[in-house]
Amino acid sequence: MSQIQFAENSAENNNTQEEEVNLKEYLRILRRHLKLILAVFIIVMGATVYYTIKAPEIYESNGKVLLELNKQTELFMPTSGFGRNELNNQMQVIKSRPIMERAIEKLKRNENADQFPLLTTENPVSTLRDKIEVTAEREVDIFNVKYRSTNPLEAKAVVNAVIESYEEENLKYTRAELTRVRKFLEEQLNKTQRKLAISEEDLRQYKLNNKVFALTEETEKMVENMAEFEGQLQIAATELQVARENLEYQRSELAKLDSSLAKAVTSISSPLLEQLRNQLIKKEGKLATLLNKQGYSAEHPELKILRQETRTIRNKMEEELKKVLQSKEESISPMERRQTLMTTIIESELEFQNARAKYEGLKKVVENYQTQMAVLPDAELELARLERAKKINQQVYSMLVNKYEEAKISEEGKLTNIRILQEAVEPRNPVSPKVKMNILIGIILGLGLGGGGAFLLESLDTKISTLSDVEKYIQLPVLGTIPNIEIDSKRMAQMEEEIEKAESFNIKAEISTDQKKMVARLITHYKPKSPISEAYRTFRTNLISKPEAAGSKTFLVTSSGPKEGKSTSSSNLAIALAQTKARTVLIDCDMRRPMLHNLFMFSKENGLSKYLTDETVEKEEIIKSTEIENLDLITSGHVPPNPSELFSLPRMNNLINQLELEYDYIVLDTPPIIAVTDALILAKKVDELVLVVRVDVADKNMFHQAKNLLKNVGVDVTGIVVNGVEVKKYYSGYKYYYYYYYYYADEDKKGKRKRKTS
Repeated sequence: MSQIQFAENSAENNNTQEEEVNLKEYLRILRRHLKLILAVFIIVMGATVYYTIKAPEIYESNGKVLLELNKQTELFMPTSGFGRNELNNQMQVIKSRPIMERAIEKLKRNENADQFPLLTTENPVSTLRDKIEVTAEREVDIFNVKYRSTNPLEAKAVVNAVIESYEEENLKYTRAELTRVRKFLEEQLNKTQRKLAISEEDLRQYKLNNKVFALTEETEKMVENMAEFEGQLQIAATELQVARENLEYQRSELAKLDSSLAKAVTSISSPLLEQLRNQLIKKEGKLATLLNKQGYSAEHPELKILRQETRTIRNKMEEELKKVLQSKEESISPMERRQTLMTTIIESELEFQNARAKYEGLKKVVENYQTQMAVLPDAELELARLERAKKINQQVYSMLVNKYEEAKISEEGKLTNIRILQEAVEPRNPVSPKVKMNILIGIILGLGLGGGGAFLLESLDTKISTLSDVEKYIQLPVLGTIPNIEIDSKRMAQMEEEIEKAESFNIKAEISTDQKKMVARLITHYKPKSPISEAYRTFRTNLISKPEAAGSKTFLVTSSGPKEGKSTSSSNLAIALAQTKARTVLIDCDMRRPMLHNLFMFSKENGLSKYLTDETVEKEEIIKSTEIENLDLITSGHVPPNPSELFSLPRMNNLINQLELEYDYIVLDTPPIIAVTDALILAKKVDELVLVVRVDVADKNMFHQAKNLLKNVGVDVTGIVVNGVEVKKYYSGYKYYYYYYYYYADEDKKGKRKRKTS
């Protein structure tokens, strides 16, 4: 158990360390590309601010409409409530063209119509339909009507015009049946009023002309009865006509509904349903053919199979039809309304039949009275007819007045299902642009794009930038990490002024020599207490202390590519070796672009190339003593046309062998491996090979190519030196040098203060 627990703890610790390393790596990448991140952030924020400033202010106003359920829409008779499908239908109705056109007309009559941008568009109705927003609230029969505009007055006016138009249109629709009846009664009332006036005038004229002013009691009684029944007949006829109008209107609504329902039902189809239908047609055709064929009885096995297959297909069609109907729920939703309408039509049909029966019965009674009156004398008959006509018209007129008033009351009592819960008000503050939201989005987007760009560049960058890259891509022992050698520009400028002011030539030469020393980068000699010098001494110690390097005397220092600091590193390594009291010789084998003679301020002539090309030249003639104790230098000499061939000569081997007898250490500075083959040739002649890797300069692909070239010639790399490290930037990876730097910096400051006080 203890071993298992230990393994689990170790795994957790490893995971934690990996997370910390990854986090540090991410932070390093962000720091490295900080300028890019800031540039992208500034651009995005600038664009965000510009857009926010330039974007027009948008105002939003909204109103709420309630679609009431089970509301008493008539004075005496409730209607059924709306379902969810009906609510969705009403949301589409509110955006229909008739309501939009009515709303536009209302807006044109608004006192601020000249300020409304909507009315200046080419097609205000279409624009309003596109911009108006209707949304339903969850779990309730309420929907919101919203409109956005650059003019707050327009936003308010549009919403109110739309919901008012919707309410008016809904009321018009719900009152359509009663309005039709009321208009019919109004027409009949006008006609009856004229007929009554005519009948009264005819009766008056007849009495004056014929000097007949009264009927007999029996005739008077018969006329009254007949007038009563004829009046009732007229009333029954009117009621019959009203019932017919109601029934025709309801039938027309049913016809419209059946038309849309038929279209919805006929549109119900699916590929599978069509396929099953075709299969069924084929099976039925085959079944009919076999039944009429001789030798096939009803119990024939093949017929039984066909019948079973047709039943299976029908069952599948039924299941598929149910699925399609469920998916077409909105299309089939009028079924509820049709059922309600059918119930109303049945009731109206019953009323119509009752009214017709009543009319037919009264008609027969009136016909009997007409037969009785036919036997009266002509004068009395005409007077009775006129009296009867007047009374009938009076009775009918009185009935129509009552019916007309009832119809008006019923029409006014027919209430709409729509109730405006909240009218739109003028918005005070714009909803767009949202300054805080835009700024927040700009910050997030700017940082996100900047960070993304930083990681993208990092992924595309093939340069070796950190120790993590070294461990990940190079996978060779690190012998040393050398901080970047920076030239004190202020001191250089000060020395220039001193040269100009110096009167003596010797003083000028001395200052000039100091300048050259600063530029030479031989910091291990000129500034031995600096952290960089200590880094080179660490490099030296790691190199000669490696077990596999025990007894090694010749070291080759090179790099995969140019400008990685191999000459500086080889020079300071040689100085660090010489500082251990070991006799050391430094050889400049870079005959392409020699640098060591400049660093040590020698002439490159009379160097290695002369020794290799002239067999009369002895090694003592090319060895130059430096001002550094125990350190000698062999410069490159003149630049030959064929350096690689010279290094392959036995004379080069002889030189190294002779130097090994006289010196403790031999350091060779060679050209980059990728550039020429010089380093590959010399690599087989030395004990140890060191590669210099400069951060932000060395290329990963080039380094791997250099490793492969060395592997091909059978040379193992002893280790690498990481050069050009910026201590303050990468101090977390080089804490030793960071603390060492500040330790010696404090000592230097103390020393300077002491010299000043003295």
